[in-house]
Amino acid sequence: MSTRAEEQKSDKAPSMAELGLKKLTPPFEFSLDYDPYSLKATEYKICSCARPHMRAFHLAWTSFLMAFIAWFSFAPLGPAIKKSLGLKKSDILWANISSVLSTVFARFAVGPIMDHVGPRLGQAFLLIFAAIPTYFAGLIQNVAGLCIIRGLVGVVGATFVGCQFWCTLMFEKEIAGTMNAIAGGWGNLGGGLTQAIMVGIYAMNTSHPDCDEECGWRNAFYIPATCLLFAAMAVLMLGDDCPMGNYVPQVHHEETEKKASVADVASNFQVWVLVVQYACCFGMELHVNNTIALYYFDRFGLTLTTAGLIASLFGLMNLFARAWGGMISDWAYFRWGMTGRKYAHILLTCGEGIMLVIFSRMPNLGAAIFMMIIFSLFVQSAEGSTFGIVPYVDPKNTGGVCGFVGAGGNIGAVAWGFLFLGIGNFADGYMILGFIVFAVGLLGIPTIWVKDTSHRKGSVTSMSFDKGMDTSLEGKGMDTSLEGKGSAVELKGV
Repeated sequence: MSTRAEEQKSDKAPSMAELGLKKLTPPFEFSLDYDPYSLKATEYKICSCARPHMRAFHLAWTSFLMAFIAWFSFAPLGPAIKKSLGLKKSDILWANISSVLSTVFARFAVGPIMDHVGPRLGQAFLLIFAAIPTYFAGLIQNVAGLCIIRGLVGVVGATFVGCQFWCTLMFEKEIAGTMNAIAGGWGNLGGGLTQAIMVGIYAMNTSHPDCDEECGWRNAFYIPATCLLFAAMAVLMLGDDCPMGNYVPQVHHEETEKKASVADVASNFQVWVLVVQYACCFGMELHVNNTIALYYFDRFGLTLTTAGLIASLFGLMNLFARAWGGMISDWAYFRWGMTGRKYAHILLTCGEGIMLVIFSRMPNLGAAIFMMIIFSLFVQSAEGSTFGIVPYVDPKNTGGVCGFVGAGGNIGAVAWGFLFLGIGNFADGYMILGFIVFAVGLLGIPTIWVKDTSHRKGSVTSMSFDKGMDTSLEGKGMDTSLEGKGSAVELKGV
């Protein structure tokens, strides 16, 4: 593994003049330190909601969180829906496939579109669109209706693209792994929260003497549908597309004379490598979110409420696990450059595969829960490390790359759903998936070779969670001198 210093020496960053970049004037005083050539933040403060950077960050992850809750609101109620409509287990699996298959097409389409209209409008449209079928979920009468409604609601999964694209527009690449991972992880937290929220709404409904089990699930979807509309309003009214305010297509491009192109994204081999890698982490998370409650319900004979609450633990690890993956990726980058990001991702992916195999063999409930949590930590950390690499693949097509790689997660979920249809036994299915994930992780060694495209090689980064805490990277070979809070961070040697 080459050192960071050796990589900088062999691949010296060109000057700002050579890149054709000029200093920009911010529209108002920023609360964070920023790069004077892009106005992107070089630090973050989690407890801040200041415009434009931190407010956009919080809108990005909260809107994705609301989307995720609505997207998977059906899964924890699966046993009740199955009983009420007289469905087979395979019918539920087909509905699961429908919910993630529609997101594949939505993510492929939304990424390039956001490259032209910006993340804010794209995000709001998706939230409003998905709210409509969510309101009508209680009218489902058969498996066809279930598949159609879940497919329409599944479009909201494309808000992940807006979440990641928005953060990439607001923060410099050196902290892209961390920021994308925190935003994506906290959004994915909806996969765990919805397990608890929906069974809670179901229990609340059925506690009324006039509401039976069927009434309980049919009237449970109004709350997540309304949350989608509130999230859309917040995105439209409170957010900024980029540091300059309203979106300008070239604002995030290093080569301003070239515009975003879907063809460039589709012809980039590294994009497809990351599509496959993401299919084995985020695709796995989606598949587990769809199946884990039913797995516990059937294998260990639990009640719907208990199975849902246990299943929620898997998604709740997103509170910190995906952020860990991004932070590990960023740390490896500062230590070994892009080679560090690559091998951090490979190790996390291979660990995910190993943990899934072990989880599938657990014979009792306690051991299964423990191994599910460990497996979840690796899954979500691998997701974070993937998007630590994404911003470097093709900077002028960041939205498109986010869309394609994000769609890879859903492609994986569709593939794993079909695999389970053929196997039938969930425990054996999880074991086979574990071996597949491990093999794909190893394939990253010869196939991932993304170059460092940052114009800030050797620049400053500081990260603080509140006003009294600053975890800057002093002492790691980085220049940590700043002009002051809310000031531009100058680069040495340019």
